[in-house]
Amino acid sequence: MVLPKFHTFPVLLPLSWIYSGVMGIRNWMFDKGYLRVTSFENRVAVIGVGNICAGGAGKTPHIEYLIRLLQGEGIGPIAVLSRGYRRETKGFLLATPGITSSKLGDESFQLFRKFPDIIIAVDEDRVHGINRLLKLPEPPKVILLDDCFQHRYVKPGLNICLTSYRRIVYHDHVLPAGLLREDESGMDRTDIVIVTKCPKSLRDEEENDLHARMPITKGQPIFYSAYRYTSLYSLVTNQPVEVDPRREVLIVSGVADPAVMVDYVERHYRLLDHLSFGDHHRFSYQDLREMQKRLDNVNHDGYCTNNSGEKPIIITTEKDAARLLDMKSINPELKERIYYLPTEVFFLGDHAKSFNQKILDYVRKDRTNG
Repeated sequence: MVLPKFHTFPVLLPLSWIYSGVMGIRNWMFDKGYLRVTSFENRVAVIGVGNICAGGAGKTPHIEYLIRLLQGEGIGPIAVLSRGYRRETKGFLLATPGITSSKLGDESFQLFRKFPDIIIAVDEDRVHGINRLLKLPEPPKVILLDDCFQHRYVKPGLNICLTSYRRIVYHDHVLPAGLLREDESGMDRTDIVIVTKCPKSLRDEEENDLHARMPITKGQPIFYSAYRYTSLYSLVTNQPVEVDPRREVLIVSGVADPAVMVDYVERHYRLLDHLSFGDHHRFSYQDLREMQKRLDNVNHDGYCTNNSGEKPIIITTEKDAARLLDMKSINPELKERIYYLPTEVFFLGDHAKSFNQKILDYVRKDRTNG
């Protein structure tokens, strides 16, 4: 079995050993009770979705999958609680109409645009955030914790840990030599493992090999998921649109791992270039000028070299679209040429049925005594 290659920095391993040791002491203090862990299991179903790697595993699309699953079963109210990474606000904040991604955080804003009928909240202090949610006039029946695997002050009733097929945990190193937030043995705390961003043609023997090498010892189930894309969406209208496959495209991304999207665009459109920024990048006026420059340099009049006579467009991720919407200085003509590509998760083979059942069995547990 040949897995995708990714970069590590073995020269930095001594620093990784120090970092791993610090994280090991921290986890030991949680395990022994020296650091307090709060459970809300007798009051509300809490599902944690996190990863052991620093970014790129696909937490938000899997949160969306859970929301759709629960909504489809008529379970609610549903809340999503995140820390709101890199937001400009502090403390507990509920999403309300008119809020921006800079106030709420990229992922939370993305979820609010897509699911305006559920509760979206942010709080650095997850214990405080859950207590605030439970005091709402109509408190949630299910709380989904986004990116909580290392935030151990809350103990989810069901813990889901993601690891990307494109950067599989057992070939990686702890920061800074690799991207692991802690030693791979930390995955044993999870209740469910999902290997994300898998090829759609993953064979049974490959699943068996991945399963055998996964650093878990308690018989936790492992599921395999992949991405699919449907229509492009206009940044202006937030509606799906049909785009001529001959249209030339500049990809703009500010996420940890855009490789799956890049591969999709290359196969369905005429890719000009990829303008890549760091994860959670906040776009600037200079960035907009660079995007315009790249588009206008297709040829001297800014039009495509194909026969459609249409200007090239930008395709970006849904997370990046949320940040671009925050920009008041964006040129209206440029804005009309920006489209985003929503990501949808699906499980390979018959994994969806058994995964869904585990989620529903947990959520439907009797908590009337709480």
